[in-house]
Amino acid sequence: MLKLGVCRPEYFFASPPDRPWLYVYYRLSRSRVSFRLLHYSGREAESTTFFERLMRHIRLSNGVCRTTFERRFRNLDTVVNGILSQHFSARDYLLIEDWAASACLTSCQWAESLLDIFPQMRFVASDLVLSVLEIENRDSKEVFIAEEDGTPLQYVRPPFVIRLTPPEPWPLLINRFWYSWAKFRWQNVRRIWTRAEALLYQDENGIQQKDCEGYRIRKLSVVHPRALALARSDGRFAIRRHSVFDRANAPCHVIRTMNILNRAYFNEQQIAQAARSIVASLIPGGIWILGRTVSDDPPVHNVSIFQRRRSGELELIEQIGEGSEVASIALSATEPTILAS
Repeated sequence: MLKLGVCRPEYFFASPPDRPWLYVYYRLSRSRVSFRLLHYSGREAESTTFFERLMRHIRLSNGVCRTTFERRFRNLDTVVNGILSQHFSARDYLLIEDWAASACLTSCQWAESLLDIFPQMRFVASDLVLSVLEIENRDSKEVFIAEEDGTPLQYVRPPFVIRLTPPEPWPLLINRFWYSWAKFRWQNVRRIWTRAEALLYQDENGIQQKDCEGYRIRKLSVVHPRALALARSDGRFAIRRHSVFDRANAPCHVIRTMNILNRAYFNEQQIAQAARSIVASLIPGGIWILGRTVSDDPPVHNVSIFQRRRSGELELIEQIGEGSEVASIALSATEPTILAS
């Protein structure tokens, strides 16, 4: 009949609690975790575990999962770094980009290992979504969480966390009532949306926020605290917003796309479109690492590694595991005749 929601960090249980009433609450709320809890994951030293648990519940409108945890690519990075060492010198000024990097933790850890090998490189971790916006009504205290393009994700009115994208299912009648109410209330918020991004500023704590027409708007980062800390401390590592369907801002020596270009997320035409953008972003001789994680414990990755020829065509130079499930799409999409057209 209903689902509640986790609105406070002390009720974000890592495992089922023993006390009976808390256990009932846990069962009713565990699938509805407020994105507002991102407020409590801003300090790297205190929040890594909390952030990683929270990421399991962060679902965006495109349906792409944002699961992240320590050393997820630990065995893959070692193999890939060895391959890159065969193609590039420690003296080279490399531009290496990790596309669709989600929370950027795996990017951060890969970059840390690469900096010892290629000290003069620049590394860019990117994703289409690096933050979400929290919009709080200062009078009613009701809260909306939305993507930066204005797609609403949640309506938070304790004890409820109501799912807006995707919508609450009809069998949850009470949730469905609040969903309809939230959609009605969202029309008021939507009026200020076109100006929301421009209105944001950083306060003394580094939080981007602004008051506007009775609402308080805050930007909540979905980037891992460790990655943010590395970007602050080392100018060779940067984080930026970017789509896998767009070309890079500058020619790249290496591009990695892990756990994004697969048939669970995109059709063949979309994967081919992304492949063409990636090849167009690589220098001749540049390397593309394409793959998917099929098991986390133990870690198993199916990866295909390509090199761009001067013609723009791709050459498969290495395969890890069974190789990428979409390797054939990548190869056919980047044949010289296709690229010329």
